[in-house]
Amino acid sequence: MKEWWLQLGLLGVPLLAVYLHLPPPQLSPALRSWKSSGSFFTYKDLSVFYRDSSGAVGSSDVVVLLHGFPTSSYDWSKIWEGLTQRFHRVIALDFLGFGFSDKPRPHGYSIFEQASIVEGLLRHLGLRHRRVNLLSHDYGDTVAQELLH
Repeated sequence: MKEWWLQLGLLGVPLLAVYLHLPPPQLSPALRSWKSSGSFFTYKDLSVFYRDSSGAVGSSDVVVLLHGFPTSSYDWSKIWEGLTQRFHRVIALDFLGFGFSDKPRPHGYSIFEQASIVEGLLRHLGLRHRRVNLLSHDYGDTVAQELLH
């Protein structure tokens, strides 16, 4: 009975090795479409995914969507069309470590860095000095508060 941990280890090590070498699951058609309609920009040698859609004619309003934890910009997929009918531009990104953005390890992720990435995206899109609306939830709320600060 003393060697139960040894037996568990002998069984667990090969299972862990197999798990670590499994390919990631295939993307659903909806996620493939979401990814293909987006782009990437580089922030400090890291690739960050975003979507930017033109919408309502006659409006000059821009909305930036900040997703929650532990999800991605795809959180906004079901209301994207409605937002494009209200706003001139609708922009969403995957925070670093989420969705289609890079997931560096080891890395000291922080709310401050995520806010800097949002600011970097706005610079990249030529919107740094434009007034933008923020729509956020969950984790994105904290990033939005840092941006407002």
